[in-house]
This record gives sequence, structure tokens and C-alpha cells, in this order.
Amino acid sequence: MTPYAFLTPVRTFFRKRRFASFREQFGSCRTIVDIGGDNNLWKIIGRRDGVFILNLNIWATPERDEIPFAVGDGRALPLRDQSIDLAFSNSVIEHLDNFESQSRFAAEMLRVGRQVYCQTPSRLFPIDPHLSAFFLHWLPRSVLSPSFLRYFTLNGWLLGRPYRYNVTWLSKKKLRQIFPGCTIETERFLGLPKSFIVTR
Repeated sequence: MTPYAFLTPVRTFFRKRRFASFREQFGSCRTIVDIGGDNNLWKIIGRRDGVFILNLNIWATPERDEIPFAVGDGRALPLRDQSIDLAFSNSVIEHLDNFESQSRFAAEMLRVGRQVYCQTPSRLFPIDPHLSAFFLHWLPRSVLSPSFLRYFTLNGWLLGRPYRYNVTWLSKKKLRQIFPGCTIETERFLGLPKSFIVTR
């Protein structure tokens, strides 16, 4: 059991809620590239046919025989223009180090996918899913040092060591800039903006 195993029911609840209408909206897509994803999400969605996972971390999807998988960079996809029915990404783009990298990631999604689905958490929500903590992500970035995160976040206590905070938040305005011509919806929980979902 991993240190985060007890959070699985919470993540599953929000993922099921988010993807309740996914099959209706994108069910006709025969080919899907999941950039930065893993098998677990597709179990929740209830689909694996036609799905291909591309991830920098080979450990992210241990059951690789279930869904085709390759190691690759979402900023330089090894796919032809408009060759995939759906370019898909869930809670990945915010882990790129800067806006330039995020722009390249978005441009690649738009290039290879005839349709696009890109979700990223909203900084406006009071809980940061990357820290498993309330409000800390609203502090200046300089405060969120590895040693601070070790003792002031649930993740730090579970890991038992300092760790780096690698989240570069994207506002709705910035998403419009890097995903021109796309629709951006706000996913809400208890009336608060929990994430942004870009579709084309």
C-alpha cells in the first residue's frame, strides 16, 4: 500500500463526477492519446479500446499490458498532425515548469488531436490536491520550500521527507491564450471553482 492509498476514494469520487458525461461527449472517438496519464483513470471512465498512454514516467502506469504505453514528452509528441481523434490530458499541464513549456504542451495537443480535452486544477479552490493541504498554495512561492512542505503538509508527513513543489498554476485567461478557439468550462464543487476543462 502506498502512503497515499487512503486518498484513493476521494480522488475516485471527484474523477467519477468529472467524467460522468465523458463517454457521451467523446464516445465516438476511436483513437485517444492520454498525455501524462495512467491506467487507473480509464478504469473509472470505463474504456480502454483505442486509448494510448504517453508519459515521461514509466512507473506511472505499472499495468502497461492493459493499455498501450510509451515513454514520451507531451511537448514533442511523436504523432502526425490531426492523426488522433482525441488528445487528452488530466491534471498534467500544471506540472510543467513554466508558461513556455505549457504553451508548447497545449500547441502539441491542438496539433495532433482533432478534438481536445485538457483539465487542470484551479488555484482558486481552497484545497491544493498536490499538497493535500488547505490554503498553502495561496502563499508566496518562496515560502513553499521543501523543508516547509515536509512539516506543514499532509504529503510531507506521509513521505517523511522534504519535497519540491512543482506546480505552475494556469488561470482561465492563460488557458484561453494557449488554447485559442477552444471552450473552457469551470468545474465547481460546493460552488467553488475546482478545475478548468478545455475542450475542442
